[in-house]
Amino acid sequence: MPNTQNKSFTKYTPKQKRVLDLEKKYFNILFKVFSQKSFSHSLNQIMIEINSSWQRIHNIWGKANVVDLAVERLINYKVHNDPLIRPHIQSVYPSPISSDTAFITKDAVINIDSKTTDVYGNPNDWYRQRVGCNQHSFDNKLNFKPPQKPNNIKITALLKKYHNQKPVLSYFLSTLYYSDQKNQTDSWYDDSQYIIKPYHLKAKKKNNTKIDTRFTQNIRLSCMPHYEISSLFQNDLIDGVKVYKPSGVPNPKHTDEMRIVCSDIKNRYDSRGKIWEGVKTWVI
Repeated sequence: MPNTQNKSFTKYTPKQKRVLDLEKKYFNILFKVFSQKSFSHSLNQIMIEINSSWQRIHNIWGKANVVDLAVERLINYKVHNDPLIRPHIQSVYPSPISSDTAFITKDAVINIDSKTTDVYGNPNDWYRQRVGCNQHSFDNKLNFKPPQKPNNIKITALLKKYHNQKPVLSYFLSTLYYSDQKNQTDSWYDDSQYIIKPYHLKAKKKNNTKIDTRFTQNIRLSCMPHYEISSLFQNDLIDGVKVYKPSGVPNPKHTDEMRIVCSDIKNRYDSRGKIWEGVKTWVI
């Protein structure tokens, strides 16, 4: 099983302490930005716009997820205009290998990736954070041995560890929605509105009315640990992969996207051993 963070803070190196405090600092700032009612209001406006022309929008896109691009744009707009974060931004991050939103501050480079999850189509993605190779620097020993596969899979972290001596940090803002194809509506998922839970519908021998508390909140901010503190997690956080490359072969070589169990990165410790949450969920 993956390892949660080692809390023996007296053994942390100076570089590790610096990274831990910066991850905490910017997590708290981003949480204040994204947990505002104004941000929730904007997310709800996205759904109103989609549902005003549901058939047209779904037909034009030709894909199940019509929410993702709008949320990415909203995150970009919010980050570059909100007074809580705007004064910290010195410039955009120029690297082509980064997350949806990336900018430079006086002491770090911040990457924020948007993850939009359909509660019916991909329920496992909600409590197992998807992380792209271009979205993290964590050193997971560059391999992962998946169940029922004969060989290790290469896990490559493409995101730079440092940019001009500033650590490049990774954050994810995840939202949970429900695309109701029968009634032709999209909505931010509200568990209280459904007796039959859509996250159980594809599972075998499940009580489809049983509440899974992991789905009672529909927005989440999480922080993927930086390369410098990989050893504090025993270099072992990868729980699985999204897609094997090449796919459909008995011996795949690598992956572009992996999964991290959210509970494994929730309890974090700063340079003084004070606990903080690296994963927070709330309701839009």
